[in-house]
Amino acid sequence: MNDVRNLLEKRHPGLYARIAQTLVEAEARYNRESKQAPSEFLLEHTLRTAAIAHTLSAMEGVDPFLPSLVALYHDAGKFHDGEYHKDDIPEEEHAAILAGAMLAEFGMARGEIETVLGALRALYDDRLPCDGSCRIVQDADRLEKLGPMGVGAFFTKATLRGRGLEDAIVQSLSRELTYAATAPRSMLTDSGRTLAREQGAKTTAFFDDLLRDLERWGIAAYERRALVVEGDFRSHKMEVTIVMPRACPDCGEAIDLSHACERGVKCDKLTVRFACSACSYARETYFCLPVVA
Repeated sequence: MNDVRNLLEKRHPGLYARIAQTLVEAEARYNRESKQAPSEFLLEHTLRTAAIAHTLSAMEGVDPFLPSLVALYHDAGKFHDGEYHKDDIPEEEHAAILAGAMLAEFGMARGEIETVLGALRALYDDRLPCDGSCRIVQDADRLEKLGPMGVGAFFTKATLRGRGLEDAIVQSLSRELTYAATAPRSMLTDSGRTLAREQGAKTTAFFDDLLRDLERWGIAAYERRALVVEGDFRSHKMEVTIVMPRACPDCGEAIDLSHACERGVKCDKLTVRFACSACSYARETYFCLPVVA
């Protein structure tokens, strides 16, 4: 993180601190208005992504300045106007608007500003060319969610949302294991693919051990089901991993699984429903399907 901060300070003193302050204030406003506990998850995720983008740039032989800067802004629109995904405008578009005004204020050359804004918009709009900084930031953002850092973020998010371990497993583990399995195919750089294979394997190994221990100690038993789904936006036909209870935790009877896939603003959204065949137990989880490069 110091490398990114020092890099920005040399060219635009005060910009790094201003971006960090903006992210903290945006999350604080969202937490107040949604009555959630204080947190700085957005800033921490952003700084980790920027640090990975800096490292990837070096591995790819690219000047790290613009990729690092794009990474610092890539989630800046997440809590636009104090809400989470308030409207149908992708958060990267809100981030681009914010970045354009701030970078102009700090005297950045118009050409560089346009490069940053183009990269931010290409992160969500597949009609635009994702090259240079966009490719590196796309990979950095995905790598941050893998391996030990990704596992840490999984539990941090669960805590922030008031979820216990078993609730987090049913709600979110299908997404984590699906993303880990498809990670190498979702990367846009050679370095990203190499790192994704390594980090994705760590994610899978950790959660495999966790599920085995839960069953070994008689705490809970989960099964993994392979589900083949098809999207019509940025994803393709793919196999996803669904983690669900082996039997109904309330009555012990079989659980039925159903799913639906719909096109959203930024992704193909998969919704999965678990329902007991004998009682009222039912749960639902949803997540964006990973985009395969």
